[in-house]
Amino acid sequence: MKLFPDRLPGHLERRLDSVYLVAGPELLLVEEACDAIRARARAEGVAERVVVDADARFDWQQFGSTSENMSLFASRRLIELRLPTGKPGREGGAALREWVKSGSSDILLIKCQAWEIASEKTAWFRDVEKAGVFVPCWSVKPDRLVQWIAQRMAAKDLQADRAACTFLAERLEGNLLAAAQEIERLALLHGPGTRLSLEQLRAAVADSARFDSFRLVDLVIKSQAGGAVRCIRGLQEADIPMPLIVGALARELQTIEAFQTLTRSMPAGRALAELKVWKSRQALVESAAGRLQPNRVRRALAELSNLDRLSKSNARHEFWLRLERLCVDLCDASGERMSA
Repeated sequence: MKLFPDRLPGHLERRLDSVYLVAGPELLLVEEACDAIRARARAEGVAERVVVDADARFDWQQFGSTSENMSLFASRRLIELRLPTGKPGREGGAALREWVKSGSSDILLIKCQAWEIASEKTAWFRDVEKAGVFVPCWSVKPDRLVQWIAQRMAAKDLQADRAACTFLAERLEGNLLAAAQEIERLALLHGPGTRLSLEQLRAAVADSARFDSFRLVDLVIKSQAGGAVRCIRGLQEADIPMPLIVGALARELQTIEAFQTLTRSMPAGRALAELKVWKSRQALVESAAGRLQPNRVRRALAELSNLDRLSKSNARHEFWLRLERLCVDLCDASGERMSA
């Protein structure tokens, strides 16, 4: 079964399936869908969660052992398989098909931070979709972003007219993580039931422009190391949720990585169009892709994965130090520190 993220909550109210595949480039939607599935599993009495990271060197026999081992604490478990590339390979595909056929009582949540349409033609995907639920998390198209913002505001018990929502959409240029963060802040500032005017929204957004995570992304992409460090310290003081910062940086670096890959076989303009990069950001993306070597981008994304884990632990001090180091490294034109 295929369900888009906005349909998932209604589905989970009715039932919990045995398999979920959540995949796509829009990290906010991926994380929120996974959170909803985890919450439903807990409500069903699934108390134990097992996380399996399936990177390029993963031994798929470990997955088989994980799924076969009986839990010591609960009759059912949530097995969360993190598949960053969305490509399990031949061995992984066979392991997933075997799991689906096994009739396990556990819940399998497959989380992919990258996804290609071609993957939907594979045998393992067909078996997973037939047995459970596929939640594709694509970026919101520009012509639907205003509606998405209005719906997000309504969910926070805020109201805004189309002009105000359009202003926010234009400022955030399709960055859903930044939009969600801004709406959360507006809800805290103005309280439930408020109807926001365009003037109120302009003032509120201007107040937060200095230290939001979207601003940090711009500073890093523009190679402004000093500004990035000051911004990070402002984010820390403002207690901005760490996963939102990681997600904002990861989204931009993934776009740069995809652009570098596409431009090997097509002109830059066409690559930017295929990636749906907003016109106001195209020059930034192209410049950063030329400044950062592909191996630097890959290493930075790997470090962001580590930071994501730190953000969900008690190692707050280490998170902020490593975030500063990563952003300064990305701003370094020579690339010496990144390759050290």
